[in-house]
Amino acid sequence: MKVSAPKISKPPTSGDAEKIISRDVELMARSYKREFPMVVKSIEGPLVEDINGNIYIDFTSGFGLLPLGGRHPEIQRAIKDQLEKLASYSLKAAYSQEALEFAEELSKILPIRGDVRMILTDSFSEAVDAAIRSLKWHTGKRVVASFLGAYHGSTQAALSLSTDSRARRISTGVEDVIYIPPPLCSRCFFGLKPENCQMTCIDYFRRLVEAVAPEDLAAVFLEPIQVEAGVVIPPEGYLQRLSKMIKEVKSLLVANEFSTAPARTGRWFALDHWNINADAIIIGAQFSSGLPLGVFAAREDLLDLEPDMYESVTGGCQLSLAAALATLRVIKDEGLVERSERFGRNLRKRLSEIVEEAGVPWQVRGLGMLLGIEVIGGDSHSNVALAEEIVRECFRVGLLVRRKGSTIILTPPLNVDEELLEKGVEILEEKLLELSRRSPASSS
Repeated sequence: MKVSAPKISKPPTSGDAEKIISRDVELMARSYKREFPMVVKSIEGPLVEDINGNIYIDFTSGFGLLPLGGRHPEIQRAIKDQLEKLASYSLKAAYSQEALEFAEELSKILPIRGDVRMILTDSFSEAVDAAIRSLKWHTGKRVVASFLGAYHGSTQAALSLSTDSRARRISTGVEDVIYIPPPLCSRCFFGLKPENCQMTCIDYFRRLVEAVAPEDLAAVFLEPIQVEAGVVIPPEGYLQRLSKMIKEVKSLLVANEFSTAPARTGRWFALDHWNINADAIIIGAQFSSGLPLGVFAAREDLLDLEPDMYESVTGGCQLSLAAALATLRVIKDEGLVERSERFGRNLRKRLSEIVEEAGVPWQVRGLGMLLGIEVIGGDSHSNVALAEEIVRECFRVGLLVRRKGSTIILTPPLNVDEELLEKGVEILEEKLLELSRRSPASSS
C-alpha cells in the first residue's frame, strides 16, 4: 500500500459500507461494539484501508493483535508455506514438529525459572481457563486472586477474575476469587500518597489472604501492566515485594502478558523490566500475528498433569504456530525489542511535552510502544466524554487510536515506519491541543 497516508476521501459509512453495517446489525450479536465505524478492506504495515478507499494510520496494531502490522512478507510466506503442507492436525491425534519448534523457541525467552511445559489452546481466554484448572489441581487449593480493574479474558472462568460490572453480569462467578487493589498511585484505593503509603495495598492483600484463604490461595493472576485499566504501571519495588509475599504465603505468581508481549514494552515480556520470574505465564494471539492462539506456560512441575486431564482438540493449530515462529523470528532479526524501547522512550517524552504545552494535568504513562494518555481534571463522566471525542476526531482525519475509560491507548506496530509514526503523532498532537481547551483543568 505505497500511498500517502492518511487519506480520507469519503464518509467511512457511505456506499457499500452502509449496506454491510446494516446487515451486520441484523445478524451479529449486539454485544459487538466496534471502536471504529468502518468496514476494513485490507491492511499493510500500519496502514488500514476501508472499502471506500480511505486509508488510516493504525496506532492500535489491529487492536493489539498485529505487532508487526498487516501483511508482513515473512509472516505471509510462513503461512502460505504451512498451508501448502498442513494447515491443522489435532495435537490429540499426533505429535507436531511445529508445536515442538514453537515451544522450544518460546521457552528460550520466557521469564520462568527452570524448565517449562506448555498447553496450547485456541485463545488467550481458554489458556486462562487451563491455568486456573491446572494450578488448582496441582496445589489442591481452591482460591485464586486477581486485581481490581483486571482483564483476563471472556470465557466463564476467565470472567470470574474480572471486576468489570458489565462483563460479570454474564458470569456465574464459578471461581473462588479474592480481589485486591491495583498499584494505581494517582488514585490510591486507600487515599494515600506514594511518599507515605509504604505499599499499603500489599499489606492489605496479605491480611486479606490470611483472613479469607489461609493456606488455600492457589495462584495470583497478575497483569504486570494493567492495560485495560488505563496502562497502570506499578511503582518501583512493587512487583519485587509482591512476588516475595506470594512466595511467603505459599502461592503461585501467574503473569498475564496478553497485552504486553512480545516486545511491546521494550522487553520480550513486561516482567523483564523488573527481573521477576513467574511460576506461569499466559499469552495470546499477538505472538501469532492475530491468528488464533493461546499459551499457558508454567514450571515443569506445575504441568506434570495426568493424561487426558487437559488438552485442546484444535489448540496449537499448525497454521497459527507457523505464524508465531515467523513473528518471533522477525522480532529477533529486525531488533524490534530494542527498537520498541528506543522509539517508545522518545514517543513518551514527546507526548509529555504536548500535554505540558496544552496546560492540562493529564498523565502520560507507558513503557516501550505501549503508551496511555489519561484525561483528568474534570469529573469522571466529562473525562471519559473528552477522551471519546479525541478518539473520534483522530478517526475522522485518519488516525486510529483506542480508549479505555478516560485513557487513550497507543500501541503502534513495533516496526512502524518512522515517517508514518511522526505523521500519526502530528495528528494526535493537533487533536490533543485542540480538544484540551475543553478540559476544566485547562490553563489556556
